[in-house]
Amino acid sequence: MAMTQQAEKPAYLGLLNAISVGESHAGVYLEAWADATPDEDLACTLRFVAARETSHGDVFCRRIAELGHTLQPKRDSEAAARLAKFADPAISDLEKIGPEREAQDFFSEIKKAMAAGDYDPMTCNLMEWYIAEEEDSGRRLRDAYACVREKAAGGRRAKTNDAAGNGVSGDADAMMACMTQGFGRLEKSIEKLAKAMK
Repeated sequence: MAMTQQAEKPAYLGLLNAISVGESHAGVYLEAWADATPDEDLACTLRFVAARETSHGDVFCRRIAELGHTLQPKRDSEAAARLAKFADPAISDLEKIGPEREAQDFFSEIKKAMAAGDYDPMTCNLMEWYIAEEEDSGRRLRDAYACVREKAAGGRRAKTNDAAGNGVSGDADAMMACMTQGFGRLEKSIEKLAKAMK
């Protein structure tokens, strides 16, 4: 079926675009970090999540095309410096992880919009899959980070803040812990876009 250039623009198109761009970037940073870390367990988790993030970027890009539109890349003046940091083996994993953060549900507004029927059925299914993977990736990263902190503390396991077991990361909390403030701003923009859909 041919796509028309005059396809109606969904209210959530900007959100899909932000997720695609953010997830693609996260995949690059995590893969670079995996290549730089001497911790094989951490590297395994980072590569697993990086593959998911890259996949999310591709799938959301495809969904935008299916809706009759084109992905709009976002320029990030800090991208090169951020990539250099994660690719630098001289910078410790602890520094790359950053401080512990309280787990949050960054997708709460999107979940409300899904429940309200604000997305078309295919996009709603895509969001359900995406959020489920992000929640699982968040748990995996938090566990990996806790192990890194435990090793740095001489074997004493650091507390994680995942009491409910459902805090998320991906443009989400565990991913935010391994991204710099620049990616943090992208996550905030995703939240704003989600709220603007209503």
